Amino acid sequence: MKKILLINPPSKDRTINRDMAGGLGYSGGEGVVLPPLELTYLAGRLKETGYEVKIVDALAKNYSTSVALEQINKYNPDWVVGNLALPTLEEDIEFYSQVKKSWKVAIKTGINYKEILTDVVKETKADMVVFQEVDDRIEQYLFGQNRAGTVILKEGKVKFSPADKVIEDLDKLPFPLRELLDKKDYSYSLLRGHVASLQTSRGCPFACGFYCPYPLVQGKMWRKMSPKRVLEEMKSIEKLGYDSVLFRDATFTIDKNRTLEICRLFIKNKLKLKWWCETRINVLDSEILQNLKDAGCLGINVGIETLDDELIKTQGKPGVDMERVVEIRDKARQIGIKLHFLMLVGLMDESWKTIGSSLKWLVKLNPESVGFSVITPYPGTQMFEVGVKEKLIKKFDWNNYRGNVGNMKSRKMEMWELETARVVLMVSAMLMKKSGLVNSMTLKAVQVGVNVMAKIRN
Repeated sequence: MKKILLINPPSKDRTINRDMAGGLGYSGGEGVVLPPLELTYLAGRLKETGYEVKIVDALAKNYSTSVALEQINKYNPDWVVGNLALPTLEEDIEFYSQVKKSWKVAIKTGINYKEILTDVVKETKADMVVFQEVDDRIEQYLFGQNRAGTVILKEGKVKFSPADKVIEDLDKLPFPLRELLDKKDYSYSLLRGHVASLQTSRGCPFACGFYCPYPLVQGKMWRKMSPKRVLEEMKSIEKLGYDSVLFRDATFTIDKNRTLEICRLFIKNKLKLKWWCETRINVLDSEILQNLKDAGCLGINVGIETLDDELIKTQGKPGVDMERVVEIRDKARQIGIKLHFLMLVGLMDESWKTIGSSLKWLVKLNPESVGFSVITPYPGTQMFEVGVKEKLIKKFDWNNYRGNVGNMKSRKMEMWELETARVVLMVSAMLMKKSGLVNSMTLKAVQVGVNVMAKIRN
């Protein structure tokens, strides 16, 4: 029986999750260490088709490169299969270069930008880099039966084979082998205890694909698991002793009937797991919120991007406006379900005026929690193309593509201003959670400062 070792490589930054941002990688921040979900699906497929398999999550274990290599050597596999992301690109390339000296290597990544993939295969000398979905046929790639969606190095020349298809019926995916992971390694700051992750749909059809990595990596066609399959995975997670689940769908509630059926099944089967999901404001209503709450959902990550009413409609979340944000925020508070606002600083027409508007609404809405990112022009998105054309991107340091570092300026703000604005909004959100005259006065001073910057810029 051939042995396959799947590895999530080590990194100096343990907050990086290589599955996030559609598979391009993202810093989840302190208190967030998520399972390498894609590797568990690949493991499930390999076991299903007759291979011996092991997962080493070197990032979660905080292994050094030498310890990770020792783990591989101890298992002595026929193949090493691992993931790779933008924020860890240099580290990942160096790691796989070391691995390739002794073992056959296949790198699985969400990156589909040809220039980067070419560099990866040249520098690592990996046997192949796979950039399309192969959860249902990974063994075909390892043993030469399929090359679609790969980059290989043959006789010193790079051969690029375009992707051919996505997996339309997600119910056909193997069950992920979460039992190969140590549940004590994983946590999510908004959930308690040991946290598993689960993605019940892929792809996203919404217009924010201008900058969003999910349509870039997973496509615009929304594909789903059936409610029954979702229930079965949740049951298996519960049996493994996990306390909570983070749903990794880009838009969990996009199909109202499916969402309600999932909730009904969770309630009927008396699942004890608590969970958190992510979606858009305009696919939420009172009925969905109440059912989510009854089914064990503690809260929702909602992509707001900006709280400027004009910018949210044109560049942030087309189809969403501030009136709807306020309405859903009020309903969620009445029902008792938390909203975690996901905010972006640096949309194309971001200015100190729009930052001021976001700050004003942030104070008014006072969400339970909020996360701020500096916008990332992912290679392959329209935003990346426009940013290059308008010279808004001055350098391409892929290792900074982690969500908390500036990589491009807006049309009206320099990069340092955007990074400063992110800090201003973060501090303001923190001040809102602390009572006291000093905090109140400081918040007002911040608002005055932002208004002054807007006037100076105008």
